[in-house]
Amino acid sequence: MRYLILLNRRFPYKYGEAFLENEIDEISKFFDRIIIFPSDMTPNDPITRKIKSPNVSTVVFENQSLRFRKMQYVFMGLPLIRFGSGKKVKQCLFDAYFNAACKSQYKKIAKILDEYHFGKEDEVILYSYWLYISAKVAIDLKQRYKEVTNIKCVSRAHAFDIYENKRYLPEREYILSGLDGIYPCSDNGTNYLQEKYPLHRGKIKTSYLGTYDKGIAQQMKSDTFSIVSCSRIAPEKRLELIIDSLELLKDCGVSLEWTHFGGGDTFEGIKKRAEEKLGFMKVNLKGSVLNLEILKSYENRYYNMFINTSSSEGLPVSIMEACSFGIPVIATDVGGTSEIVLDGTVGFLLEANPSPQTVANAILKMIQMDPEAYAVMRKNARTHWEENFEAKKNYREFSEQLLAHK
Repeated sequence: MRYLILLNRRFPYKYGEAFLENEIDEISKFFDRIIIFPSDMTPNDPITRKIKSPNVSTVVFENQSLRFRKMQYVFMGLPLIRFGSGKKVKQCLFDAYFNAACKSQYKKIAKILDEYHFGKEDEVILYSYWLYISAKVAIDLKQRYKEVTNIKCVSRAHAFDIYENKRYLPEREYILSGLDGIYPCSDNGTNYLQEKYPLHRGKIKTSYLGTYDKGIAQQMKSDTFSIVSCSRIAPEKRLELIIDSLELLKDCGVSLEWTHFGGGDTFEGIKKRAEEKLGFMKVNLKGSVLNLEILKSYENRYYNMFINTSSSEGLPVSIMEACSFGIPVIATDVGGTSEIVLDGTVGFLLEANPSPQTVANAILKMIQMDPEAYAVMRKNARTHWEENFEAKKNYREFSEQLLAHK
């Protein structure tokens, strides 16, 4: 039997890790059985994404809320605290929390996997979706089932779990040493890890995520310039910057409309800010919606541009989706964004920390583009997606890479 054990955080529950919805359908074609362990979820959480493949099952191994478990990890970690080694006190405390979380998840998952009685001739791939807690759990599980001849553990890496200049990440050397393969979703992430950990550069390789072809948006005549964005509402997504930039376009002479897909804890604050500053234009804050609804909107409506003003990214799937419909993009040059937003070709790339005026100028530049040049940009966005970010091709190649590890 060929098994894939997927350790992630939320999929197929709630709205997290929406990009796995595309991946799982393709990767399931290469395995006899896939078992998904979403660590953050409980049996009371709703399943919001359908998995088509009959050989894929999901196992929830936690009964307590995530908030309760985090508190539990803190108390479990107290005996594990080890000060010294030049680390700050806060880092030592986080090390203890991190290892307590790993230990707890490992025990619960191992108890379930033991029931499968993996044989020596089985092939087992332990696949962590994040280069974080689940990656260490995967390494420890590999050691538990070391009698399986063909067993390996690999991890994807995205953004928060790559860049150590953004946040403290424990156990890096242990994790990178123990993994058989590490797959950042951008060349930017790959280059960062290879330069920081040159001893492991041979096992670090870019593997782009991808989206399915849902068609190309058809142009419709309208006097309104329609802008769309898609992300959870969080400080690093900087929706306030979008609002403040649009406010500067009040007298640009063009009717404007902004639609945002995505919710978060500060949704009401963003809504209030938009009401106070953007009363002159139409604003549609959609909140958390299923990915299918977003794609239907891209198909049935005509958006003139997509905008992303994040301070930190991996390589945004939201931008891939927009480009697949031929929607040009304005985005900040963070993480691997420049690998999809080719400046002047697919859209306009901004500096990492632009002012509202800089963002407003870029939007105005797109509004004022020559119609023929704008049409070429839409075509370029679609072509670049076809060549680099199409789901079937990318996930087939990723599956083949997983199976190539011996």
